[in-house]
Amino acid sequence: MKSRRKRLIAFLWLLVIAVAAMIFYFSSENSEESMQTSTGLTVFVLRLVIPGYDGLSAREKGAILQQVAHFVRKAAHFTEFAMLGASLRLLFHALALRRPVLIAWGAGTLYACTDEVHQMFVEGRGAMWQDVCIDSAGVLAAVLLVTLWLRWRAKRKRRT
Repeated sequence: MKSRRKRLIAFLWLLVIAVAAMIFYFSSENSEESMQTSTGLTVFVLRLVIPGYDGLSAREKGAILQQVAHFVRKAAHFTEFAMLGASLRLLFHALALRRPVLIAWGAGTLYACTDEVHQMFVEGRGAMWQDVCIDSAGVLAAVLLVTLWLRWRAKRKRRT
């Protein structure tokens, strides 16, 4: 059992590192690359939710893209950091830390701060405190959802 737990902890550490590396990679894109990435993601989402999107004129596509691009960029921030929050919460649960919710939220929020500082050194990018708030909210949402899931799972195990 101890060997299995050690493997789980090693896997969760790797997961946290992989998510943090993904965030770092996206934050390393200059403003043009970042815009291309987010535009590609936005078009992908629009194709899923708007039937016949590809048949629209370039002007219609541009108008729709302009309306939703900001939301998609902020949703991506939230989602990336939710992934970080979930992986941190699972890791801290496996490590049996005291106050894992607070530690996971704090660690994720601290990483959000360092991410914004990192962007200050990338061409065409800058730091925004609003992004730290969105990132922190993503971390907290995932941490709370994972906590609820862990409690539900523990309660279910006690019943059997």
